[in-house]
Amino acid sequence: MKKSNAIISVSLLAGALVMPSVGAYADPNPPGNHQQREELRRDQQRLEQLRQRRNQERREGDRDDAREYNDKIRDQKREIRQDRREIYGDRDGWNRDDRRRDRDHDHD
Repeated sequence: MKKSNAIISVSLLAGALVMPSVGAYADPNPPGNHQQREELRRDQQRLEQLRQRRNQERREGDRDDAREYNDKIRDQKREIRQDRREIYGDRDGWNRDDRRRDRDHDHD
């Protein structure tokens, strides 16, 4: 009986400590409106699809099509940066960090 009470008490204590910390990460008022954030998500998904298609063309050896996808990827990245600027403002580091990360990821 005492053992089960101790286990229940420890479980309740652990749950009480974990619950507030989980909610601390969620922002109740994220920047931008729902439509803007949804558009940014769609643009990011489209970018990933373009990257996958470009990689497929590279594997198949079609460099001309891969080059065309590089142009589309560049345009999509530009659109994503513009969307982020509209939602989050023109923060220092956003564009610079994104370009560095994209350059490392894409190997264009």
